Amino acid sequence: MRTGLLAGGATLALNTGLFRWSTQKVMGRPAMPGEGTAQPLIRIGFIQSPPGTYLETGWPGMEYDSDASQALYTSTLEQAAGRDRVRLDIRDERIGDDATMDAFLERSLERDADGVLLINMEAQTYGMQGLYRILEQRGDRKLPVLGFVPHGTLHHHPGDYTPFREAPYCFLAASADIGWLDTGLRLLNARWQMANTRLAVVTGEEDREEVLDPLGTVIRYVPMQRYMEIEAETEGAEEIEGIARTYLENARDVAEPTEGEVYEAARAYVANRRLMDETGCHGLSIDCFIPVTSRRILPPCLAFMQLLDEGSVGVCEADIFPGLTMLLSRYLFDKPGFLHNPIHDTTQNLYAGGHCTAPTHMGGLGKEPEPYILRSHHEAGFGAVPQVLFTENQPATLWRFLSPGRLMISTGAILRNVDTQHDDGTGGCRTSFLMKMDDIRDVRQIREHHKILTYGRHLHTVRAWARLSGVALEDVTGGEVM
Repeated sequence: MRTGLLAGGATLALNTGLFRWSTQKVMGRPAMPGEGTAQPLIRIGFIQSPPGTYLETGWPGMEYDSDASQALYTSTLEQAAGRDRVRLDIRDERIGDDATMDAFLERSLERDADGVLLINMEAQTYGMQGLYRILEQRGDRKLPVLGFVPHGTLHHHPGDYTPFREAPYCFLAASADIGWLDTGLRLLNARWQMANTRLAVVTGEEDREEVLDPLGTVIRYVPMQRYMEIEAETEGAEEIEGIARTYLENARDVAEPTEGEVYEAARAYVANRRLMDETGCHGLSIDCFIPVTSRRILPPCLAFMQLLDEGSVGVCEADIFPGLTMLLSRYLFDKPGFLHNPIHDTTQNLYAGGHCTAPTHMGGLGKEPEPYILRSHHEAGFGAVPQVLFTENQPATLWRFLSPGRLMISTGAILRNVDTQHDDGTGGCRTSFLMKMDDIRDVRQIREHHKILTYGRHLHTVRAWARLSGVALEDVTGGEVM
């Protein structure tokens, strides 16, 4: 391990626990949608016929305590809402006929709700009719409708799902896990967060904004010249030394980089944050490869690592759609994703990937980070970048937006990390992994370049979110995921 002095002359203690520096202490964590006064509003309703019509001997049955069950659903949702910063408008009186359901919908539209969640509490009389009714009356409005059918409250038939399969912006969830209501709220919240996110994209000479439909995410294009000006202004910034200490203090080891290069990596983080503040954006993507290898800008690799670990995003090569996927990974799972270049191991039918930046909090924000080593940028041969060591035999999701309205996905498990040294016969970026895919007979059929790796198998949750958000879901090898 290399030790010594920073430009400021302060001696550093590496991995001693002496300083416990973090960039959050130096500059504060970037604020994300929902963390201020603006939060999504979700309307909650319970569907059950009124006394005299409700058939007690039908499902869910005489032993089903409606009042206690509704209280359980309510408390589960309220706990989730408090944790995820969601406002709830709960209708305590049950919805038992079309007129009441129509009034519920009208009230939701009047309040400009960001989604509705309706819980079925009976099978024989009104029940599912209420869920079908709100879809009919909603028409072509984009109000998301999430239905929840607890186990044993409906005799299921394939036709029960047909209206929810055919209509956009809706999903019918059926489960014995009442705790899934937590996930349901997160789905609706993530849809709102995506629609309230601004992503800065540094490339060319563009200075404009566009909205990506159906997501609603705003892309703010920033000229490369403006970013270079901001970066130049960071020379000597007081935050730099503390951030450099963060990178060195938390690293397991330091291989190639000099402390001057770590200092420059800290400058890049300050520049990233200043650009985000100037544009009012929640994350950024930089057309970085050529400017870095030609030494026009400082390598932002450690800055991107830190942004991801703080719950924001830093995206390589001005690649918008992987950036959107990284945002969704954060919003749905509180887990940053790893953007990587694809590699195929055709001798074992394994998928692999590598890049010179990666988050350490792959297991979740607030969880123990993965270890990292400070390395040089493999292609450029200079700078300071992280080599993050992923957990082996870790279930994972491989996914990527193909467009604002199309998303591809598959799952598998990370087998091991792949090291790259100058004389070991391997090349490519510093953080590299090898992965066994689920149900893919030929990895050569896996499409697209920059894909995102997220810890955990999340196919079913992403499928539900996509249905609620008007996004078509495909397998990574092609073909629709229903």
